[in-house]
Amino acid sequence: MFGRTKRKSLLSGGSGRAGRYGSPTLAYRRRRFQRTLIAIAFLVLVAAITELPTLGVQSGRYDIEAEDVASKTVTADIPFQSDDLEATRERREEAVESVLPTLRVDVRHVNLLDNLLRGRIDTLIALRSNIDKDMREALSASHEGQAREEIIAATLRGFVEVWLEDPAIENAEYPDVDTLLVWLEPENESIPLRDFGDASAPAEPGVEAAPRSTVGLIEPPDGVSPFAQMEPLRELAQDGLEYVLTKGVNGLSNTSFPRVRVLRDNVLGDLKRSEEYDWSELLVPSSADAELTKHIEDGVKSLEAGDAEKSIAWERVQDAAYEMVKLLEISGTLYLDSVVTEGDREQRRAEVEPVHRDFGGNQIIIQEGHRWTDQSRSDAKTLWGLLEDGSQATRNVVSPIASNALLIALILAGLLRSMTMIRTKETDPSISINVVLLVMCGTLILGRVMFYVQPSGLIVPVMASAILLCILTNSWIAAIANVCMGALLSIQYGYSWQLLITSCAMSFAGISSLYVVRRRGDMAGAAVKGTFVGLFVTLAIVLSTNSLTSWLTLNQLVMVGMNGVACLFLVPGLLSPLERLFGITTDIQYLEYSDLNNEILSRLAIEVPATYAHSLMLGQLAEAAADAIGANGLKARVCAYYHDIGKLRRPEYFSENQTGQNIHDDLSPRLSARAIASHVTEGVELARDFHLPEPIIDGILEHHGTNLIGFFHQLALEQQKHGDVREEDYRYPGPRPQSRETAILMICDGVESGVRSIKNANEERVREFIGKLIRSRAEDRQFDECELTLKELDIIEEVLTKRIITTLHTRVAYPEKKRDSKAANIIHISGGRE
Repeated sequence: MFGRTKRKSLLSGGSGRAGRYGSPTLAYRRRRFQRTLIAIAFLVLVAAITELPTLGVQSGRYDIEAEDVASKTVTADIPFQSDDLEATRERREEAVESVLPTLRVDVRHVNLLDNLLRGRIDTLIALRSNIDKDMREALSASHEGQAREEIIAATLRGFVEVWLEDPAIENAEYPDVDTLLVWLEPENESIPLRDFGDASAPAEPGVEAAPRSTVGLIEPPDGVSPFAQMEPLRELAQDGLEYVLTKGVNGLSNTSFPRVRVLRDNVLGDLKRSEEYDWSELLVPSSADAELTKHIEDGVKSLEAGDAEKSIAWERVQDAAYEMVKLLEISGTLYLDSVVTEGDREQRRAEVEPVHRDFGGNQIIIQEGHRWTDQSRSDAKTLWGLLEDGSQATRNVVSPIASNALLIALILAGLLRSMTMIRTKETDPSISINVVLLVMCGTLILGRVMFYVQPSGLIVPVMASAILLCILTNSWIAAIANVCMGALLSIQYGYSWQLLITSCAMSFAGISSLYVVRRRGDMAGAAVKGTFVGLFVTLAIVLSTNSLTSWLTLNQLVMVGMNGVACLFLVPGLLSPLERLFGITTDIQYLEYSDLNNEILSRLAIEVPATYAHSLMLGQLAEAAADAIGANGLKARVCAYYHDIGKLRRPEYFSENQTGQNIHDDLSPRLSARAIASHVTEGVELARDFHLPEPIIDGILEHHGTNLIGFFHQLALEQQKHGDVREEDYRYPGPRPQSRETAILMICDGVESGVRSIKNANEERVREFIGKLIRSRAEDRQFDECELTLKELDIIEEVLTKRIITTLHTRVAYPEKKRDSKAANIIHISGGRE
């Protein structure tokens, strides 16, 4: 009884009763038909985005180097990108500014000072033989009463003083005597011991014995270091000098940079081969002494920690090392390496990608008679190079088709998977898939046609497609399909990232503006908002890649504006045919069917006015309850208007339309129950005769669900004492509500008709009645197949209570005005009215 025609069932994916309760054979046919549609869409999309090969295209190249003025007009036969020479140069110069000047450490200068220090230290070491000779003579001439350490110290001091007075040494700039004494201090074990011979005869009492003279020297053992502090002093002095010089001392007085890179050939300590410094952080000759002192101090601490058992005056050692190095007069060791600096700049220039400028198809590169510039020559050469390469590449047809087929297969797989994941119970995924595939194919076919008219692609109405999908399916599906269409369209136009960003931005703006569509103006508002977003996005892209004053910029803005204008006409024009083709009911259709002057509602108002009044009141209640829980209030209201149209067939069977004898007094309870329940099936037949949308038919079928017709069932139980009353004979045919809107319709129908039976109705009694009715429907499992939650049922109860109370308000009873008694002086005229 409730099946659709074959064409409607297949194309709409089985919406309505036929879709939900169809036979297995019909379901198999629908699946096969769905796969066929997907395969056809796949082939259409591959053909749409694959550009046909252009065999035999000539590049039109000629020698432009030999002329200053163009002898021909050069036109872009294909869309292409060319390097913007001036913009590229500016961007590369900006990148070069970030390259730091390179200062290199002068190794020759470092080696010069290091060798000078080493030479002075070697000179001191060579004095050991002379010092040793003087010490031997002094020790040999000494006697037992002279302390050995005093003899050594006095001899060493005398030697150093005499040595410094040597004219050959005066110009060598050695430190003072005390510092040299630290450097030349001999190792105690390296100095011979004195031999005083045998003990002399004891002296007479009271006479002090004469000290013994040295008779010989006892030679020190072999392998003993001759100097006590020479090795740590040498290490501290040489390491300190080399570290400071290698770190770099800035002696460039005529040059200054904010920040530089110091490059070293030799790596020492914590220094790296390449380091960056602010100009103020570089060492200068005046600050090099402080760095030298710090480094020598750190070296002393390290030596002291390693030789903790030795008792060495480390402060004297530190001072001696510093005094020796200080005399070298440290100067600048850094110089500007212009070769390395310029090499780094050239490398940075090469790393910067060229800035491209876009040329559309048939765009003029240079007019005949205009003077050639470096930019126009580059543009022409780029075009000719692409055309020559393309004439060879177009012979390979299989490769682009295969790559596009793979891309479309991946996109379709992701799209179909996403749509099945985000679908709701109230929407049929097969219908959504069919709508999306048709809109995508139509958009890309139009894009292929427009490619030969306007090569930028900005005029292709992707936003109109997205708005249509948002109205016909939902915003999530529209958003996903929009991304897929934008990606395929960008491939169609040579992987244009600008087209992808602009089309997606316009579409997302249009989708986000369509929260509710209750008027045709809502679609126009979404198109206008999307157009403005497209204009702003185009300007943003132009600011980063081109000039605002160029012809190409104006052309792109005009194309985006024309896209928006096309959307204003395409969406309203295509919406109604798509609604009817796929059997989709939108809010705009609900608004059309909410007109109370249409034929069926007019009949309802004239033939069964009580049922008509009940339907109107029910519509208000259902809409308020649906809006309160976020359901479609418009759908609930329109379904309420039509839910009882089946009563037009036999209105006398329903109490609100009875004016005299109750016809059920002459019928058995079972026949009465069947007559009452028949208004559902008869309403469906009438709805199909008037071609009402499927959701309204669902409302007619589901507004009673499988509820028990309790009055006649109880009457039958009272009349039949032998228990042969079947409960299913007293239930509505169903099915149970499948959506929140039809479940709300069921609740409101019971509340609106039942609340009239409450005596002395007040808010408490009304709330109790509504709660009891909702609980009874829930216990009868009428809400098991819809998505109503307990929280939403509580909200519905609260909303209906308030609405019912407002309709049950009382009015003030006005006192009847007593008629005045007749005056005695009134004379009645014949023929007049008393």
